[in-house]
Amino acid sequence: MPYESAPFFRRLAARLLDLAFCLLLTFVVAVPVGILLVPVALLTTEAHEAVVYGSAAWLCYFIAYVGLEVFLLIRRDGQTLGKGLLGLRVVPSGEWARPRLELLPAASRMLIIFLPFVFMSLSGSNPESAILNGFAVVGFLALIVSFFLAANPAGKRLALHDLATGSRVVRAAKRKIDWKNDIPMVLPGRVDMRKRP
Repeated sequence: MPYESAPFFRRLAARLLDLAFCLLLTFVVAVPVGILLVPVALLTTEAHEAVVYGSAAWLCYFIAYVGLEVFLLIRRDGQTLGKGLLGLRVVPSGEWARPRLELLPAASRMLIIFLPFVFMSLSGSNPESAILNGFAVVGFLALIVSFFLAANPAGKRLALHDLATGSRVVRAAKRKIDWKNDIPMVLPGRVDMRKRP
């Protein structure tokens, strides 16, 4: 069954919505992580506190991003919260009768999306380091290339993460957020998928 490629600006809007949801979930994750960090912060010297809290912030964001970008893609039939609201879906490339993104491609896709931001943030930790600045440039270039690939209608709008994982974003039925059923899907572990709408 052929699918229609997702329009670029709708795809970009879905990504921005997903990032907003991710920031909200990051704050939720930060509460238990912050409680666990209190003993570590008490034992840490003042010079290393920024490293501890900076690492904790990245960890909270990463946990939230994994939940929203990996678990939801495989548990909500290829729709993150933003993609569902805007009528988009991630499917494997190819002609499957009932395509579904599996865990490994979903996790790989998420890492390819996430790593450029990590690389770009590295230069801020030590602006004088040529190696860290090189990583930042690589991250920035990866985002630019991915942006132009996704915007190019002649190339089926496949971003770097789509090309690397054999996935693509297509039009789908819009799906509202069902907080009661969707939020448990963000968590690791076993989720009763029979309760899905």
